[in-house]
Amino acid sequence: MEQKPMVTYHRQGHIGYLTLNRPDKRNAMSVTFWHSLGRAVELAAADDEARVLILRGEGKSFCAGLDLSPENELFAAVMSPEGKSAAMKTKLYHEIRRVQNIHTAFERLPMPTIAAVHSHCLGAGLELAVCADFRYASADALFALPEAKLSFITDVGGLQRLQRLLGTAQAREIAFRGHRFDAQKALQIGLINQILPDKAALDQAVLAVAQEIAANPPLAVRGAKDVFLYDLDVSMEESLAYNCARSVMILPNDDMNEAIGAYLEGRTGDFKGA
Repeated sequence: MEQKPMVTYHRQGHIGYLTLNRPDKRNAMSVTFWHSLGRAVELAAADDEARVLILRGEGKSFCAGLDLSPENELFAAVMSPEGKSAAMKTKLYHEIRRVQNIHTAFERLPMPTIAAVHSHCLGAGLELAVCADFRYASADALFALPEAKLSFITDVGGLQRLQRLLGTAQAREIAFRGHRFDAQKALQIGLINQILPDKAALDQAVLAVAQEIAANPPLAVRGAKDVFLYDLDVSMEESLAYNCARSVMILPNDDMNEAIGAYLEGRTGDFKGA
């Protein structure tokens, strides 16, 4: 019998859902998991009907981080007597680069992405969560980059993205200490946008925000996401010039006429992305 993917993608209406689906392991990440994540991200990227995407974890935790058990065949191989060989180091290098590219592909999805974090959000799970445009969390959420306590380096983008998101001092404290911190601390330092009492309230709040985003004209929302992504790699002047060109590119459009008409008439707009 074919095994269910460890990460799934589906869409309801204009809202896409990327679900970490290994609940028996608290969604711990393995080589097989990352292959599944890559395929799910590809499906999301190709879905022109998705106007917003929710990243979530099935089961008791959002993600417990790297799977350190023998079930993760690559980690088991690294810890074997051949782990220090040149061949193994080459294989490990290419695998890490592949996972980095998957996380970057998720970060660069054309639609806004929201991470709904409950319970554990550790290690590579936190590295994935910070690829989302923003994050909401339940009150029981716990965050950490524990790699420093395990004698290896956070390596699939968490160091870079946390430093960019939180600033140098906060990101480096998280990485160097390897400690766990709660949702209140995450809110205080700007890692998450809002705390909800429990997972049910979290799911409800994230869905409401996703519905609000999905109801907006998609040309404008995707255009803004595109400008945000472009701004990551260029100077302010280059970003401003691109912002200007991107704005001109979509003007005028049918959704603008509908948006103005809906505003003047006091009704909800019906937007087609054209």
